[in-house]
Amino acid sequence: MKRPILLVLWVFVFSCANAQINLVGAGNNQGNNIEIVKWQALDSASVVTFPTQLEAYYLSSSVFDAWNGLYYLSGINSTGSGLFSFNTLTNEQQFVDFTSFSNISEIDMSTGKIYNLFADTLGFISINEYDIATGTDSLIGQVYEQGIPGLVVDAISFDANNGILYYVGVDSTSSLCLFSFHVRENDFFYEKVQLSFSAPINNMTSLNYDNDKDLLFAMNAEFDELGNYQGNSVVEIDIKSGEVITRGQLTGFPYYLAASSAYDQNTGSMLVVAFDSAFVRKMIVFNTNNNTFTTGFVPGSVSEIICDNSEFARSTYLLTAVSKKEQAKLVLYPNPANELVSIEGHGIDSLPALLLIYQVDGKLVKEINFNSHQLKVLDVSDMNAGIYLLHLKTQKELLQSKLVVF
Repeated sequence: MKRPILLVLWVFVFSCANAQINLVGAGNNQGNNIEIVKWQALDSASVVTFPTQLEAYYLSSSVFDAWNGLYYLSGINSTGSGLFSFNTLTNEQQFVDFTSFSNISEIDMSTGKIYNLFADTLGFISINEYDIATGTDSLIGQVYEQGIPGLVVDAISFDANNGILYYVGVDSTSSLCLFSFHVRENDFFYEKVQLSFSAPINNMTSLNYDNDKDLLFAMNAEFDELGNYQGNSVVEIDIKSGEVITRGQLTGFPYYLAASSAYDQNTGSMLVVAFDSAFVRKMIVFNTNNNTFTTGFVPGSVSEIICDNSEFARSTYLLTAVSKKEQAKLVLYPNPANELVSIEGHGIDSLPALLLIYQVDGKLVKEINFNSHQLKVLDVSDMNAGIYLLHLKTQKELLQSKLVVF
């Protein structure tokens, strides 16, 4: 089938509401340098700008350390390339050496570590972790997808509750899939599920994770069998099944600005810069609680937009910078085991619950539903010797542990 021409405006800025939603972005100051812009969503009177020494930046490289209120951008100035930071509390700026340049970047809100994806010509997708505090860049895992054409920009998001990096892109069969990289595990593993759409052809970008409701949202452009554009919509992705659920049509907005999507954790609002049919630039604020949206002002030259979720991060995550939800663990005994294993843990009686057992390479081995309050017992006598990762999903949280079978 002939692929459609995607109605996406890729703008490279490489030259110099009801509730308050604080935004930060980068824009061209009509000179030779880039400026940082702070404002409140849809409010033209709230705009404040700050000049920088940046002359250019990498598309879709902006991330926001909500724990410390720091806006990061992979940038270029007269001395070379590096990692630019802007403190939204003090308005101070820094520019330091950086080695992990990528157009596919995301940050763990609860730890402040940056994650980047890279693809090579052999079909390997590499997942790198950059620790800002130490300046170290580490390869934490690789995925092989033979023949992939590259990676999709602006299709990445992070679940800070459970340490999962999400990415939507094609696999070796050219199917659009959701990749779930478990980056906090000592033994890296990932899951992959093929996405299920209602339209014949789709182009998905602007991934955003709601760390309050544990939901994954995106924007999807739909096309018919002949490649004719049908419209843009905000969708929810069922992480387990891959079902794509339409939350609302963005009627009248056929184009959008790349690297301009953001998510406000406090209000559950997804924001994106779009262009209407008259090519007038506007900001869309989509409320995922009631699936309605409003439109209005956005600074004229700004992209690389993020929401300042500092208040949410500080009230949600512990001083140890570890998610409260992540602390919930399964207790397995005996462990190692080769026959029966008892399963206990705080929150395990929140039923029904689904137990998923993975090999360390991400392959799902077993899927068991618990619907009674009896002691949970797992029979592992039919499992090969090795290390397994157990995820017990309840209505309230995700419990995790490792099991050794001998």
